[in-house]
Amino acid sequence: MNQKQLIDLVLSQADALPDQEVTRFTYGAHIVGVESRTMGLATWACGKHPISFDQLPALDGPCSAKELAQLLHDEDPLKSSLGMAALNSLLPDPSPDDVVDVNAADLILELGKEKVVAVIGHFPFVERMKGRFKELIVFEKQPQSGDLDAGLIPERLPSADIVAVTATTFSNGSLAGILSNSSESATKLIIGPSTPVSPTLFELGFDYVAGIVVDDREKVRQGIEEGCSFKQIKGARHIILKRG
Repeated sequence: MNQKQLIDLVLSQADALPDQEVTRFTYGAHIVGVESRTMGLATWACGKHPISFDQLPALDGPCSAKELAQLLHDEDPLKSSLGMAALNSLLPDPSPDDVVDVNAADLILELGKEKVVAVIGHFPFVERMKGRFKELIVFEKQPQSGDLDAGLIPERLPSADIVAVTATTFSNGSLAGILSNSSESATKLIIGPSTPVSPTLFELGFDYVAGIVVDDREKVRQGIEEGCSFKQIKGARHIILKRG
């Protein structure tokens, strides 16, 4: 599946849902929030954070959430991030029976014992994972100390037993390449606040879908507007779906 087909599949989640008017946007240096049925979030899928407000995409007048979600196809990663937040604002909350009671970092620690673990995106939890696996490989478009450049994915990713992928790869155009270079036998997770929490993502080969649900919109708005990273934002909780 190429990147366009992946995005078409993700957008298809909304086909059977009623459209909703977008009632509010919240822009921050790290996160964007879009409110329609609920409040959907996405991390800005750009190279460096924080971003300045003059980089943010302009919007012309009222729009529907489904209309805005089509921006996921835009080649501008900021507009695509806005589309992801809009899609997430439409999706229904999953059934409690389908949710695994563990956070993504602890799940990776559990799954990765004595294995080669690859993480796409330098998440805050990466530092406490060093030395906990047979090997930990972190790929980044903007590598930090100890990371590998994302250009090495075709060479190094096929050896990974566990592959944890940031959902911003939908918006920065890299997810199709990551999946094509992952071993078929690898356990795959998609994680982060941008993740559409839906079983549809299991069709892409993911075994776990780890995203968030906003419980307190006001607290989340405040955190976004103050320039908080997602780790610092209050009023949202992590949830994980497991392939049946």
